[in-house]
Amino acid sequence: MESLRMQWNDLYRKKLPTMAKARDPAQPKWPVFLDHCFARIVLDNAVGNEKPWTEVVKPPAVKNMSEEQLTNAIALAEKVANGEANLIDLDERSLELRGKTSKIGTKRKAAPERKPDVKPEPKTKKRKADETISKYFMPSPERTKKCTSPTTDDDVKPKSKAVSDLSSTAGKALPDMNVQLHRIASSTTLTPFRKQTLTMLCQVPPGRYSTYQAMSDYITATSHKTCARAIGNAMRNNPFAPEVPCHRILAADGSLGGFGGSWGEDGKHASKKHAILYEEGVRFDSKGKVKGPPFREFHA
Repeated sequence: MESLRMQWNDLYRKKLPTMAKARDPAQPKWPVFLDHCFARIVLDNAVGNEKPWTEVVKPPAVKNMSEEQLTNAIALAEKVANGEANLIDLDERSLELRGKTSKIGTKRKAAPERKPDVKPEPKTKKRKADETISKYFMPSPERTKKCTSPTTDDDVKPKSKAVSDLSSTAGKALPDMNVQLHRIASSTTLTPFRKQTLTMLCQVPPGRYSTYQAMSDYITATSHKTCARAIGNAMRNNPFAPEVPCHRILAADGSLGGFGGSWGEDGKHASKKHAILYEEGVRFDSKGKVKGPPFREFHA
């Protein structure tokens, strides 16, 4: 069993992510790049079968899978690496099992995506309904005592100009992200954490969206522990909006989130955020929830 566990860890933690980052021709397209995404896809298909793997095996999977389940997971991962199994099809089926696509007539409640071999973080207190993760382009309010990062306001644009600029960019040529990355890296007033979050924004492509939680998950897994609130605080005063697209970041539940100092569908500038997202190709359903899974393919 120990040999099987080592083989499984090597496949999903090292081999598949390395192949994905190198755009290995074994797959025509690599829809994911992170180890826990590969674990989700393989385990849902090889162990979960007709349900998410977390409903079949208690996390962490590597310690609780049976010999047969480990063997099946390794076999499928090898097929992906050898090009014998289509990763895109497997990913779509995994998302379908979790109720994250429109292929299921009645969506079931999506199971949270968990890293199979990492102990879950302790639960944090829920925010009150009227609290916002981030009030874009507004002067920073009183800092929260926990889960915040220091920010500086030396190069912050006034709210009215930033909101106006963002609304007026719909339908125009896309900014050169290499230029934006240089602006971020060259800033003398941004903290390293703020530079990291703004750099991640440049990776979210037009027509896609991500969430504060997705960004914090990536930083926690690859750099240091953080949370959605800290991400929001770091993005609160985005000096490079709208070229650095913080408008593509939504609330974790798929709702619109904050914009221009207000929150949610009833916010003063909600229609402007909807307009720019619609122009880029992001769609919401009749209940105000965004369609499709969030972008999580962040990379260093």
